[in-house]
Amino acid sequence: MLAIALALGASLAWGASDFLGGLKSRSVPLLSVLLISQTTALALLTAMVVIRGGSLPDTSSLVQGAVAGLGETAGVAALYRGLAVGRMSIVAPVAATAPVIPLLAGLATGQIPGPLQFTGLALALLGLVVTARRPSGGKANGTRTLPSVLYGLLAAIGFGTFFLTMHNASQSDVGWALLTARLTAVTVIASIIVLKRHHVTAPKADLPTIAAIGALIIAADSLYATASTLSLASIAAVLGSLHTIITIALARIFLNEQLQRPQLIGIATSLIGVLALSAG
Repeated sequence: MLAIALALGASLAWGASDFLGGLKSRSVPLLSVLLISQTTALALLTAMVVIRGGSLPDTSSLVQGAVAGLGETAGVAALYRGLAVGRMSIVAPVAATAPVIPLLAGLATGQIPGPLQFTGLALALLGLVVTARRPSGGKANGTRTLPSVLYGLLAAIGFGTFFLTMHNASQSDVGWALLTARLTAVTVIASIIVLKRHHVTAPKADLPTIAAIGALIIAADSLYATASTLSLASIAAVLGSLHTIITIALARIFLNEQLQRPQLIGIATSLIGVLALSAG
């Protein structure tokens, strides 16, 4: 039960950070939002690791943490690029299949959920895909279908890689795993900014909110990493991925975005899956 509560907490924090990140990216350049929020997250993690103390974990764990950071960064980049050039009704549900990667990896190593847990996983993942999918307003544009699928797959691979490798890295030390991942992410984002010669800027009034995005990301990553050490990575990944539902709910509350019938069905299906996981 503790692992489930932590993973659901991660979905809440990720959902809030996604909502705020998307909101601020409308008025502030995306690279600026990413660098400021990720740098804030890195500073918080550095302070946390220094206060906790402890020695460096083994090289394998550090490498896994670095790969997790690369995966998360690639997933975010592919998702936003896909939403910009493709169809959201295709990109979002394809990207939402990210938990399949840790699930398959777990099955390959003999980590098989019980019947009730497996049913819960399937329902939660199915509900997530249904919720993320938005009905199209008309006939699909064939020229945008292939890029949408490809970017959705890249996002799913990136996030799925993060779920799996963060689980592996956290077995030694959660703090160092998170710090290594965040340092890698900031290095990648900063390198892109330098190569593109992007001028990082943001209104002073937006800085507290953008910094809060970084704090929420750290909270989410920490909760997921801890949950994955207490349970199967597949379960923590599926529950953590419910952040899509949180983002949609926040958009409904604060932006008055309407929920379609399929989205309501998807949310209900995911909640039934969570109950099945809890019972299992």
